[in-house]
Amino acid sequence: MKSLFLAAFALILTPAVASAQDAAPYPHAQAVADDIVARNPDMLDVILHVSPTPSAANIVVAAHLRHANGEPSGEDDLGVMTTGAPLVEVQKDGVRIGVLVQMRDAGRHPIGAIGLMYPYKPGDDAEAVLKRSFAIRDALAAQTPSRDALVGMR
Repeated sequence: MKSLFLAAFALILTPAVASAQDAAPYPHAQAVADDIVARNPDMLDVILHVSPTPSAANIVVAAHLRHANGEPSGEDDLGVMTTGAPLVEVQKDGVRIGVLVQMRDAGRHPIGAIGLMYPYKPGDDAEAVLKRSFAIRDALAAQTPSRDALVGMR
């Protein structure tokens, strides 16, 4: 009887433990990343690189593939954020194309970088993928009053 009680108790706790592990540190930013993928079903990944506070280092505050959450942003990410120059790269596997564009708020101030990963096959138009990425970035900017609003630090 005691083992049946313990098994039932474990089943009750399992969803809470799983949801705690899946909880995003920046829920609004995570919802934004998930929404971008929902609106673009062919999108393979979205990664939002932002400094959570003015004095913090840039990190991944949200990603569709959540294992990247919390990772430090790399030199490429920081370069795109700083210069505004996009980066487009066919991945080594030859079946994905990654685009990094500067993330902006509604006032067009840089607040980070957005990494977008698309499927790719030889002959695909990289310029069209870049234009699509700019459109996604601009739509996100229109809905993002500030970095603080994105990371929930209002």
